[in-house]
Amino acid sequence: MKYILSILVFTVVLAQLGCNKKERAGYGGNANLKLVAKHHGLVIDSVTFYVKFDATDAPSESSYDITQKGITIAPGNTSVTITGLKKGDYYIYAKGWDPSISNDVKGGIPFKITVEKDYDVIVAVTEIH
Repeated sequence: MKYILSILVFTVVLAQLGCNKKERAGYGGNANLKLVAKHHGLVIDSVTFYVKFDATDAPSESSYDITQKGITIAPGNTSVTITGLKKGDYYIYAKGWDPSISNDVKGGIPFKITVEKDYDVIVAVTEIH
């Protein structure tokens, strides 16, 4: 009898663990990210964004899931919009050129999508020494 009860408890625990799956970040949802890179409060026009799914820390530059150059509508109005994302953890990295200091800039931020909606995300960048 103890053996059957132990198996039953074990089965219930496994079923609960299986139902509590962590959200897997990536394409297939309804969230949209509008990404903008800023340095000292100014939008960086010459920028490339990198996005890693299921990450809260920066991976190596070669392992990002999305790489997209910023689109400049007008000077000081450059962004990237990534559409169709699911709930989950993302790491967003930006790298570009700031002509006001004649230097490369970079920076990154972890971002969590908790509700599938539109988000405006500012990535602060700093000088590369």
